[in-house]
Amino acid sequence: MSSSLNNLIAAWSFYFGAVIASFLNVVIWRVPRGESVVRPPSHCPKCDAPIKWYQNLPIVSYLWLRGKCAKCHAPISPRYLLVEILGGVLFWGAWLKFGLDAPILWVWFSLMIVGSFIDFDHHLLPDFVTIGGMAYGLVLSVAIPLIAGVSPWAGLGWSLVGAASGLGIMWLIRFLGGRAFKREAMGMGDVLLMGAVGSMTGWPGVLFALVVSSFLGSLGGLAAMAVSRKWGRNFEIPYGPYICLANLIYIFFPETMDWYLRLFR
Repeated sequence: MSSSLNNLIAAWSFYFGAVIASFLNVVIWRVPRGESVVRPPSHCPKCDAPIKWYQNLPIVSYLWLRGKCAKCHAPISPRYLLVEILGGVLFWGAWLKFGLDAPILWVWFSLMIVGSFIDFDHHLLPDFVTIGGMAYGLVLSVAIPLIAGVSPWAGLGWSLVGAASGLGIMWLIRFLGGRAFKREAMGMGDVLLMGAVGSMTGWPGVLFALVVSSFLGSLGGLAAMAVSRKWGRNFEIPYGPYICLANLIYIFFPETMDWYLRLFR
């Protein structure tokens, strides 16, 4: 593939990722509220004014409208812009690193974005992200070897072991944490999410995500407590976003796993 064509597809990947992320913003807002992601069409949550197509262009419209509703001028959360940029960057990065395999990861990244931001807002992880992500990893473990003309059993076994290790380790932590702290130490959604991570990246991805997400979650929790000025063991933080972030690091920078193992050795 020529350099100019590759650059063109990379630019298109960024735009396509931002478009998908614009829809993911709708999913993040409506699904926890039990609303349809199709009806009604996009509208301002303050004044219910419909958003015209040229006011709904990813990234561009937010900047053009200066982060405000075109009709009532109510402020629009900058997180909408953040999610669109994040989607664009992840899709673009996947194309640059994985080429024609990138679309496989685009679906996975979309699930991770939705799960992370819903968990931030509501402290829950939807089943279509966790169980759906697990099923997606298992299906890929069979489909990809079949397309390549090799036996799918090794891939399926790798995915099943990864999912089982993710589920088993996280369930054990949840169980022991509940016994130690006399309350729920971790939501079942986090357990299922780690199972999904395992189905996609195998047991090494689970091991990496477990340790790195714990470290990142500790930093995030301290920062959240400092901002809110609420301290204590009862302060709850969503763990799912840190699992997703650790998984992204592992996917884009697998060499980090080598550094991690050398550190322990």
